[in-house]
Amino acid sequence: MHLLRWIAVALACLSASACYPLRDTSKPPAVRRLAAEQAPRRVVLVLPGIGDNLDSLQAGGVGDAIRSAWPDADVVFVEMTIGYYKDERAMPDLHALVEQERARHAEVWLVGASLGGMGALLYDTAYPCDVDGIVLLAPYLGDDAMLRRIRDGGGLARWQAPVAAPPDAANWQEQLWRRAKAWSMEGGDPRVWLAWGADDKFARNMPLLRPAVPDAHVISGDGVHAWRSWTPLAAQVFARAGDAPRTTPAACPKS
Repeated sequence: MHLLRWIAVALACLSASACYPLRDTSKPPAVRRLAAEQAPRRVVLVLPGIGDNLDSLQAGGVGDAIRSAWPDADVVFVEMTIGYYKDERAMPDLHALVEQERARHAEVWLVGASLGGMGALLYDTAYPCDVDGIVLLAPYLGDDAMLRRIRDGGGLARWQAPVAAPPDAANWQEQLWRRAKAWSMEGGDPRVWLAWGADDKFARNMPLLRPAVPDAHVISGDGVHAWRSWTPLAAQVFARAGDAPRTTPAACPKS
């Protein structure tokens, strides 16, 4: 099934009347930068949910929350709308942006909510260990059939992952979970943070991913599937992440 259909069917529960932003995917996604309040040492790229555009990302307040915790961080909103995933442009276009920002910053982080959380996880699948931190806010983790396979397989630890392959429209769900299984080695990938609200539409799926994330990097609380809930959760993540030690994950090659 085409990638667009996988995502659109599974996310239909978000809003029956949602108007998804459409963009010309022959061009890189539009970006909006919020400059660091101090000399920028790091950058946080924010990937949108399925209904977001640059205005809604900024209005959601997550950029201000990040800069409040990390005044030395530039925040870049990336209008990576669903068409980029459909046309298989999302990963190469995001990689180009990461490389561009890497030349200017000591650390590059990804934040993704819902569809964007899926995108952040897929990015580490396509380009393992290319970023220094990944914050997943109630990420979309695949359709019901895929999630049932993980559950029926005994959870992430016992599920038999496929061999590694570049993610594409046919295999992206299996490859996403293969990467999550790699994250789960030695207690979870220390680059990764996971947060969601108790009343989020995807809350019941989050425990499947928990083995991939260190216990101290998992934050849950009140909230729904919207920025009014994700932004306070993100604020908690970045307040904690500022003091977290940077260690080499088991999922990444030792240098």
